[in-house]
Amino acid sequence: MTEITRRATLAGAAASALLPFVKTSPASAAAPPAATQNASFYRYNVGTHQITVVCDGVATVNLTDNYAAGANKDDINKIFAENHLPTDKVTHTFNPVVVNTGPKLVVIDTGLGPDQFTQTKGKVGQFHNNLAAASIDRAAVDTVIISHFHGDHINGLLAAENKPAFPNAEIMVPAVEWKF
Repeated sequence: MTEITRRATLAGAAASALLPFVKTSPASAAAPPAATQNASFYRYNVGTHQITVVCDGVATVNLTDNYAAGANKDDINKIFAENHLPTDKVTHTFNPVVVNTGPKLVVIDTGLGPDQFTQTKGKVGQFHNNLAAASIDRAAVDTVIISHFHGDHINGLLAAENKPAFPNAEIMVPAVEWKF
């Protein structure tokens, strides 16, 4: 239990009185950290980097016979049931990540894109809208890293009318994936 003493009270009052005189400087990063949260994105810090996980949407699909290599549908359903998940269906969440290093703004994967947003009536393809909700300007993105060439990772590279969604960004892809 913390004991409030006369000495601690006087020290706190003295420190508080000095706060108006403390000089602070604004962040000088090219992409200053943001302070807001929202249901469509989640921010946290890792060291000096700010991470923003951005929702691109959720899709529930029927479990196909060949859903996972080396496992049959019955085995997968058994695992789902053991984990209190619905059987015969699988739910995918799509969550690209933005890393603000201070001087650089990096996007890792780009979601399903605006075309899927239209086709699914907003169930997926929410990344661009949710970036805006997170106050992240696509034109301010310096680098886009594509982990692999599935549609939920690359379709968001294009905005409306097939224009680049991240017009000022360098696009990076692992050499192995590019070769494939």
